[in-house]
Formats: sequence, C-alpha cells, structure tokens
Amino acid sequence: MTHPYFATPYNRCVPGFAFSDYDDYCARMAVLQDAFGDPVEEVRLEYIDGDNPELFNALEVNQATLALWFDTIECLDGDDLIKAIYLARNLNVAMGNILDRLDELSLFEGDAESYVRDFVEDCGLLDGLPENLQPYFDTAAFARDMLLGGDIEEVDIMGRRFVVWGC
Repeated sequence: MTHPYFATPYNRCVPGFAFSDYDDYCARMAVLQDAFGDPVEEVRLEYIDGDNPELFNALEVNQATLALWFDTIECLDGDDLIKAIYLARNLNVAMGNILDRLDELSLFEGDAESYVRDFVEDCGLLDGLPENLQPYFDTAAFARDMLLGGDIEEVDIMGRRFVVWGC
C-alpha cells in the first residue's frame, strides 16, 4: 500500500506519519499524542508521491481542506487538472470553487504563436485575402497583441506550456 501523503506535527517531539486517504489520516490523528499524553492537533501536510503534487501545493491543502481534497479534487486529471492548477495558482481561486470554474477555461498546448496559427486557420481569418498576401500576415505580432491585451495567457504547468483563455 502506498502512502503518498505525510503529516508532520508542529510539535517536533512527535513523529509524523504517512497516510493514503482521509480515513487513514483521521484514524492516525485520533491516536497522535505527545510525550505528556496530550493530543497533537496541528500538522503540516506534504504530498510525497503521485500525480498531483503541483495541484496539492497550488491549493495549499491543509487540515481544514483535506476532506475536500480527497472528496473532489484529488481525482482530477487531464485538462481538468491543468485548469485546476491554473485557477489555483494564477487566479487564486479557492478549492471549493475550482470545480465550478473548470468549464470557464479553454486550453491549447503550445505557445501563443502556435495557438494563433491554429486560430487563424480554424476561423478562416485570412480566407478573404489573396493567397499571395496570406504569408505576410504576422502571427507573432498577433500573438503578442493577444497576450498584451489579456485575450490569452501563456503558462508553464507540469513542465509543459499552455495557452489559456476564458474567465
């Protein structure tokens, strides 16, 4: 059984413990005591192993939000995981509101200039121009204008570059 999380008590005299789910965490916290037999109530939570450390850290999961993490957020993957990291890290959206805001965002994997090339092609933006003039369209300048205008944003998440728009 893997234990991807670790709880470190703020009381340095008490050893920490690894746990894998919320029930495991609650069971271990219920019996955690210091040398005088007093209950230890405050711990720092760490994500040790798994697929979502960046989201766990971006959300700053703590004892108050751990149940919500396990109930709704931990299972996110794919585009929803990237969107959740973006919402938490870049827009400071609270954990309880993340799921409601996922559909507000759109993602493109790549840089802004690649996004603009695809956007121009998909929208047929240059279809009205003669073919000999289409190569003169400056996608780099258009991408820069979209970035500066706030229409899109380039972000690096989990070692990959994305263009995000929406909200």
